Amino acid sequence: MSRKILLVDIGNTRAKWCVTNLAEDEHFDFLYGALPHTDSPFSQHGSHQLQALIQARESISHIILCSVANTSIESIWHQWFAQYLPNSAISIFDSSMLFSNLRNLYQAPSDLGNDRWAAIIGGYHFAQEGNYLIVNSGTATTIDYVSRDLKFNGGWILPGLNMMLQSLGSKTALLPNLSQHAHYEKHDNIFGSSTESAILQGVLHAQVGSIQFALNHYPEIHHLIISGGNGPLIHRNLNLNSNPTCSVLLDPHLIFRGLRLWYLETIG
Repeated sequence: MSRKILLVDIGNTRAKWCVTNLAEDEHFDFLYGALPHTDSPFSQHGSHQLQALIQARESISHIILCSVANTSIESIWHQWFAQYLPNSAISIFDSSMLFSNLRNLYQAPSDLGNDRWAAIIGGYHFAQEGNYLIVNSGTATTIDYVSRDLKFNGGWILPGLNMMLQSLGSKTALLPNLSQHAHYEKHDNIFGSSTESAILQGVLHAQVGSIQFALNHYPEIHHLIISGGNGPLIHRNLNLNSNPTCSVLLDPHLIFRGLRLWYLETIG
């Protein structure tokens, strides 16, 4: 039986997981699933979502857990693993100072979000020569740059699209909260012609503009790698005419890719 590992990314609003086969090229859509934190893995819906993992438990030798959630959420998942995958070893992925040739020069490397470090390692898979920008757009949007000498010096953390929409809707008297029914469309005119479109266009281009600013500030960047739930929307709205030599890749499994690389180098 080929060895399989379960990769688990517990984010700010939901947990995501997939199983990957170590004997083959990486595939991250095998037994892929997600569950919001508002729904327990022990609930009826959660049990249904996780049934495939329970059925595959005999083939899962190891669990790699990356989390930025609070300890109560992590504890629930540890309880679930202990009950349903008791024979699988668990390793906790944490930010570190070094992975392969990558160096983490954050002032306190352990303060770097585990998911950000996993995504940076995932980007290394595509750009081992460095000079790449990682954009991970979910609950928050993070923009991180790895230089030509494979040093990560820092990055930016922005509110995600929905967080921006919620802030406008809850902190102003007359603006609507569009976070539950945002519908973005590609417009010839980047300026909105209604209150709703002005909010949506403004929030979207605040994100896109930050990425463009980073690319303009570092024109030597060769690779832009985009991930996260809002990644496809960000990707569609970027204009890279000023960076024609920059390749753009949309990879929805970037964190999983980083966790797999980390396992192979440090454990496997």
